[in-house]
Amino acid sequence: MKIRPMLLFVLLTPLAFVAGDARGQGKEFELKTVKQYWLDDHRRPWNDLGYQMAVRIAPEDAKSLVAEVAIDNPPIKYAVGEFHLFSLKRDAGGTFADVDYLVYKDSPDPIIYQIELRKGDRSVPIVFGASKVEMRNDSPNPPPVGLKQSNAIFLKDWLFIGGVMLVGLILIYVLAFRWLFNGLLFKRRWPVPGAEHFTWSVGLLMLMGLSAALTLFYLGPRLETWIIIGVLGAFWLLHAIVWLVSGKEA
Repeated sequence: MKIRPMLLFVLLTPLAFVAGDARGQGKEFELKTVKQYWLDDHRRPWNDLGYQMAVRIAPEDAKSLVAEVAIDNPPIKYAVGEFHLFSLKRDAGGTFADVDYLVYKDSPDPIIYQIELRKGDRSVPIVFGASKVEMRNDSPNPPPVGLKQSNAIFLKDWLFIGGVMLVGLILIYVLAFRWLFNGLLFKRRWPVPGAEHFTWSVGLLMLMGLSAALTLFYLGPRLETWIIIGVLGAFWLLHAIVWLVSGKEA
């Protein structure tokens, strides 16, 4: 008696899978366009627009789909496992790609997509966020995806930093080497060596503060930032040591 239910189960199981495939094949699809934002490993907007967002239906999660899903208007086709590429853009919210997904039109079931950020054959590892997204016809825009890589520093970035530092040097010269030095020398009656050393020390400290604020805000906490701050800090510390060793008093 037990053999008959077992045989029935064995016979019906393939039919259930076939029926599930048929239901998946019979569903209609529609276009859903969402914004996907990308961040570097310091949670800053990704800055290299030469990369593209790659999207495909995850092959291991596409058991109920046919070899491809498509719509005619506009003509879009996703073959299972085939990547589609979308260019990066910028807006007030950061760096994003407008992604055209295909979803079930009259079903809440999700279609699972795999996403990457790549340039050529090279993709950037994802450090936080999902490398797969479940997309439904009522899904909101997905959360930003973070990458395990810092933003690139381009020539325009160095030119911007150099321009700001040049303006800062001019302001420091006016404030420290003209106003402060003259005040110490003529109003406070400091000796010339003491006023000169103190003015240089204040000037270097202001320059270090400016560079720290600028690089941390513009580049973020990265190796180049610490090198710039460290070099200027070393100059300031060396000047302070020379001042103390020289025995000059303000």
